[in-house]
Amino acid sequence: MISETNQKLPETSDNYAGSLSVSLPADRIRDLAQIDIVKTVTAIASEWVAIIVAITLCHQFWNPFLYAIAVMFIGARQHALAVLQHDAAHYRLFPNKKWNDAVAEVFLAWPILLSNQYFREYHFLHHRYIGTEKDGNRIQYGTHTPAGEQTPAWQFPKQKIALVIWLLLRVSGVAGAVYLVRSIHRILTKGSLSDRLLNLSYYAAVLGIIFLINGGQLFLLYWIIPLCTWFAMTNLLRIAGEHSAIDRPDNFYQLTRTTVPSWFDRVFIVPRNISYHLEHHIYPQVPFYKLPELHDCLMAQESYGQKAQIAESYWGVLQELGK
Repeated sequence: MISETNQKLPETSDNYAGSLSVSLPADRIRDLAQIDIVKTVTAIASEWVAIIVAITLCHQFWNPFLYAIAVMFIGARQHALAVLQHDAAHYRLFPNKKWNDAVAEVFLAWPILLSNQYFREYHFLHHRYIGTEKDGNRIQYGTHTPAGEQTPAWQFPKQKIALVIWLLLRVSGVAGAVYLVRSIHRILTKGSLSDRLLNLSYYAAVLGIIFLINGGQLFLLYWIIPLCTWFAMTNLLRIAGEHSAIDRPDNFYQLTRTTVPSWFDRVFIVPRNISYHLEHHIYPQVPFYKLPELHDCLMAQESYGQKAQIAESYWGVLQELGK
């Protein structure tokens, strides 16, 4: 979840600062890195349509079992918005950077109480200095102590019962409540005064419309609860799955896992190809819709398949995170 820090994050590159033992031809990467605006717009629109349809169906045919599925599905769609915003942080949504950032904030980041600009700052540090004391994830998620030791919550693999408890605590709403508080704190204190006023105006307008149409209960049931439960849990599970309990001798490959997702994973846990994460760290300029193709290109190199930690589905990841 989002945790605040007073540390300045000045880095502006998402390229790994170390050396890599794998590479593809430059013209192949240029092809894979091409931005397809139609796919971008379709992805954003389809996630919002899916959210609206899920809310409508659950509200129309209400029962507790259907609501539980709706919470999971909507929480996963909120996660998909975060994944698309992640692409925006790498300037992969639109060729025009101003449009890229404006669309990301209004339609992807702000609805889930994130900031594309703030995310980019610590995320680029994560890419550039992964696994070191300057890793942005360490700064943001509190995965390590100042001395460089993993904090107990982020020590994997865990005993299976400890892993179950870890998951339950994060789906319970407690982590989500902390996320809400920290996000509100960021909105009120981070960035320039003009940025904060713009952000606050956005939320004031949205909340005003919600209460004008007497939608407060729907907002709580179908946005806040999924955000605080399923979104919170899958977001943290994804981070653990990306960078924990990896057993590889090569220094770079022991830092990141790729997971080939099942249909359940794509719908409910790791949407929009985010689980092809090792590929993303090697070539962050490749947009989300080209990551499976990038994966196939890299797997064609024998050395990559031998060195990479690749799990089949997030059930397989859970087996590796638990012992």
